[in-house]
Amino acid sequence: MKIIIFYSSIGQGHISAACSIEKEILKKDPCAIILQKDIREFMDPIARMLNEKLYWFVAQNLPYLFDNLFQSMQKRGKCVGSITCLPSEYSEQRVHEYLLEEAPDAVFATHYGAAQVLGNLREKALMPNIKIGWLHTDYFVGYFPRISKMIDRTFLAHPALKTSWLESGVFSDLVETSGMPVNVKDTDSDVSKECLSKIGFQTSIKTIVLASGKEGIGDFPGIIISLANATEQPLQIIAVCGRNKKQFEALHQIEQQMPKHVKLEIMGFIPQADLVSFVSASDLFITKAGGLAPSEAFVLGKPTILLSVISGHEKENAEFFARLGLAEINSAVEEIGSQTQLLLKDAAKQTSMLKAQRVFRENMNISKIADFLLNPKIVPRSLSPKFGLENGDSARNIGSALAQLENDVPVDLEILLSYSSSKENEHIATENPFGHIAIRIGDTVYSSNHHADRAKETLLLQHMNVKNYLFGVYPASGNQEHTSTYGMAYGRDTLGLRVKGVPREAIQRMDAEAAKIEEEFSMGECKYDAKKSNCADYAERILEASGYYVGQLHELNFFYTMPLDVFEKARETFQAVPGFCTELVAYRRLTSSQSPYRFSRFPLSLGQPVRSFAHIINNNAIDRLESEVKAQLTGYYGDDRIFFEELSPSWRSVALNNFNRPQRRTMKVGNVLVLEARRLFKQKKIFYIINYKKIREQQVKREASHLLNNCYDTVRITLEHVERILGAANTKKQRAAFVRLTREYGESSRWKHAPAEVTNFIKKISEFYQILEQDCQDRDLKNLILEIKTISRNLENRVKRLFGIDSSDLSVKSSKNQLKR
Repeated sequence: MKIIIFYSSIGQGHISAACSIEKEILKKDPCAIILQKDIREFMDPIARMLNEKLYWFVAQNLPYLFDNLFQSMQKRGKCVGSITCLPSEYSEQRVHEYLLEEAPDAVFATHYGAAQVLGNLREKALMPNIKIGWLHTDYFVGYFPRISKMIDRTFLAHPALKTSWLESGVFSDLVETSGMPVNVKDTDSDVSKECLSKIGFQTSIKTIVLASGKEGIGDFPGIIISLANATEQPLQIIAVCGRNKKQFEALHQIEQQMPKHVKLEIMGFIPQADLVSFVSASDLFITKAGGLAPSEAFVLGKPTILLSVISGHEKENAEFFARLGLAEINSAVEEIGSQTQLLLKDAAKQTSMLKAQRVFRENMNISKIADFLLNPKIVPRSLSPKFGLENGDSARNIGSALAQLENDVPVDLEILLSYSSSKENEHIATENPFGHIAIRIGDTVYSSNHHADRAKETLLLQHMNVKNYLFGVYPASGNQEHTSTYGMAYGRDTLGLRVKGVPREAIQRMDAEAAKIEEEFSMGECKYDAKKSNCADYAERILEASGYYVGQLHELNFFYTMPLDVFEKARETFQAVPGFCTELVAYRRLTSSQSPYRFSRFPLSLGQPVRSFAHIINNNAIDRLESEVKAQLTGYYGDDRIFFEELSPSWRSVALNNFNRPQRRTMKVGNVLVLEARRLFKQKKIFYIINYKKIREQQVKREASHLLNNCYDTVRITLEHVERILGAANTKKQRAAFVRLTREYGESSRWKHAPAEVTNFIKKISEFYQILEQDCQDRDLKNLILEIKTISRNLENRVKRLFGIDSSDLSVKSSKNQLKR
């Protein structure tokens, strides 16, 4: 068994998941051949470099823009008729060539981009016999259920996600809950903390681990300072910076400024097993909201705080975790210290969080992924070679699919515009480039039959139900042509203009007009004529009988009546009628159809030459009509079922948007950039304030250092004079006082002259000169003592002015005036 696992190197989580899956596969089948492949290797090298740099720049510096781009991508994926039309960063041709060369039995993806490429290849019939699976390594929905419809199996991290996938129209056999494949073992609260001892940490002191992926994203110095200032109790912090050298250097700059009670261990990129050991031994984990790191914490059972450092998908992940009570979200770095302390002190909140994490762990069973890949009985989806052919096999669930569409978009009248189709990939479908139009009233479709022969049959218009018109494989009586007069969905796309609210009288008039056409045909008064009496002409007659539709849409009155023109005129007409509800739907060509008509083209119109020419030049162009389709019935390669899809995220299915949450609207790029400019301006102001404070603090430290050094030198010289005059035996008290003062001087220098240490030093100076005054009669000594007093008072006044310390009792006035450590 040969299996290829595609991952993306843009995030460590995709790589970790791939490694865990490989480990699980080899546990079940040691002989299996596993190849891990970075999907980003199939990008243009220059584009790859620019893409990664741009990605991280925007993600870290322009959160509003990043979130808007993410939401726009999801919206586009929901609205487009087929996600094979979405642009791809990866070369499908190169991926296909790689798969042909390696010839795997199965392929698996831990990144949506790889899964989408594989699905696209499947839809283009380039991967018909290779089993395809995908693990969704995040916790949001977006348009991703549509990827699942193209492949054989999707694995999700939580049952709530599976529910959303099913609500999005994914059949239950295509999706499973496996949990997130994390390479950690579930441990209890008494887990050994030997790893802490190895770095000089004590197991009895509260320990916090800070990590944010291999990129080390976030304001680590700000987080550390906030944690240190939020408590006076002993605290140990392990900061894992990943490959972020700037982060690593910044932490080393503040390391010496840590208070005595805080111990900081700074690490770079470390093996995942080491990080897991530290998290397991810690009391709390702070990380970003990727898919894997929080999941590892939940498996270990650790109180977790998620940083708001990346918008878009990680914002969605964080909100999902918070809703389930798995973690808390931090949105302001300066508040994370107090937030951490509140969580560590709140036993009830920790218990609730750990309970939610236990439930999360119960859903984990990554052996399902290995079983899917290794089980020979699970094969790629495939169909009968007669699927979609006349007298062959039809779609399986036609009735339920049509019923679902009827329930969501009820209809009294429907105008059906079928595309042109061809057997070859032509720019113009030469058989009939203008498509076909039919009228559906109730469940009866009136469609002119260009094969109708009055000598053999009595009907010009076909009277068939919508099920047979779109999805039938058995011809009705008379001359029929499959995919041309019935069974349209096996050979071409069809747009449906659904109208609700049409009065009964209007319906009856249209039925009567259809009967009149049949009577004229039986009497030889009319027949099908491509120039004078084609499908558009007869559709127009029926619509005009309603009393609402009048005339042609365009001023140019060509010899031919065009189906597209009639369709758009009808839409314009019925949209303007008060009380009428109109919706555009689509019935897509079923990609698994074996019909020789494999190419469906948007219908051209002689009355709209510019629009038609644009479609001739670019067959893949999406017409403005197609972009307004609200729902569709479609198929996916290898599946004989019809999928119902809602294409407009703002239409009816707000409930399908990430667990019944209201959808965040996308904004124009210009508006987003204005928001970013305001945010950056505000940040710049804060930066200037912080920078000013830092400069001021440096001035304070320099001045305090100068005063303390002068004072210490004066005291030292004074003690030397006293010992020379009085003798060492008579100055033991003074020597002991000096030793105590020297100790405080060393502490003050070590902690960069912080207020508390300066206060203690001043006290020792006062104590020293009080002892000197007790028995001193020497005039020179009295002068020295007076000089010490002068320096001490000067120092006290400076300290009072710089640090807010009251010199009367040498106590700190306000914590707000303390120097940031």
